[in-house]
Amino acid sequence: MRKTFVGWIAVAAALSGSAQGGSGEARGRRIPVRVVGGRLLIVGVTVNGTGPFPFLLDTGATSTMVDEELADGLGLPHMGPVAHESSVASRSSELVRGTVTLGGVRLDGGLIRDRLDALQNLQPVPRGVVGQDLLRLGNWWLDYRGSSLVEDADGAFGGSDLGERLPVHWHENRPAIDAVLPDHRRLRLVLDSGASAPVLFRRDLGDFPPGDTGSAVLTTLHGPTTVAVASVGPLRVGRASIDPVDAALLGETASPRAEDGLLPTGLFQGVYFDNRAGSVVLNPRRALLPDGR
Repeated sequence: MRKTFVGWIAVAAALSGSAQGGSGEARGRRIPVRVVGGRLLIVGVTVNGTGPFPFLLDTGATSTMVDEELADGLGLPHMGPVAHESSVASRSSELVRGTVTLGGVRLDGGLIRDRLDALQNLQPVPRGVVGQDLLRLGNWWLDYRGSSLVEDADGAFGGSDLGERLPVHWHENRPAIDAVLPDHRRLRLVLDSGASAPVLFRRDLGDFPPGDTGSAVLTTLHGPTTVAVASVGPLRVGRASIDPVDAALLGETASPRAEDGLLPTGLFQGVYFDNRAGSVVLNPRRALLPDGR
């Protein structure tokens, strides 16, 4: 059987005691991003007023991270150990204090300091990861077609008719939505901009027997692991449909997960996260973007 090796990145961090800063007053501010690996987003971020530095934008990460070399170079003060978990492993990392700013939105408090060796193959090499502790401070439009991130800190698009709104179910600060398989089974999947392909956490993987696609390398911040691959779909998410796609079958996670897996946001032309209303719009109407593109 021919094996297909694909790299996925799936990040989740467990963190308590972090401090959050206020958000800036921006109305439809467009922030350039670089789309790498087909679906991963690299965005410019300042740390303690220095930068910008390239960070991976990860809606599936609960906490913001900074590379240990950058943290040490900026002299970020240490705050003590913190538990850090990816999909397949957990370990203790160091918590440092700093101020991270993306556009006009600022997070002031605890940041996870860790090695980001697993991201070294991306260009530019990320010096950190933007997680939900910062992203939930405002609304955001991930515009893959326009290679940009639209900051909507004051919710200007909240009342606009962007398209079908789907409820977001938060699982430990990870945003999940419901998808339906052809046999009408439901999957609750985290919308993850840090994943380049779907990942399923289902224990009963007999529901998704591996096909001719074989196996792949699932890469997390804690290193690579070989997993089975199966074709899943088509998936129905609200009125949107996703053609059959290869998914990594991960039967064991570092800790029990209420959600069934990860759904890359890069499968859509764009995603609008309305964190104020607790909803999401897939493939929002681009005519409403600030420049109408």
